Amino acid sequence: MNGLFLGQYHRSVDDKGRVAIPTDLRSALGQGSVLTRSFDGCLSIYPASKWNAMARSIDDLPDMRYEARATARALFSSAVPCTFDRQGRVSIPEFLRDHAGLHDDDAVVVGVGSHVEIWSRSSWLRQHEALQSEGRQLAEALAASRA
Repeated sequence: MNGLFLGQYHRSVDDKGRVAIPTDLRSALGQGSVLTRSFDGCLSIYPASKWNAMARSIDDLPDMRYEARATARALFSSAVPCTFDRQGRVSIPEFLRDHAGLHDDDAVVVGVGSHVEIWSRSSWLRQHEALQSEGRQLAEALAASRA
């Protein structure tokens, strides 16, 4: 897989708050991966290399800026080591399940290039609908920002 996370997988959240991560995603995440909240209402799992790079870039921000402190609090205070049991499940703490709305038994695990996201099914459907309706405008805005 070479560190590129792809695809979407429908999974269940069991009564202990565990979600099975697909084998190909799990093996690419490797040891030392980190689970944390995302700014988009889902959860993110970062492989150690990506997490460490993000942590360094956040640590390099000036502490005098509120935005830097708030970003550090949001990511680091909710980060937990991501360990997988023998069935390939990750245990998601209740406060992270609350953040992502993972209260029912449906989750969607999504590969997003450099990391993996876990969405509640209903939030993922809303996200997917927004991408369908706004996709062209998003692509044009990104292209314009690179010009």
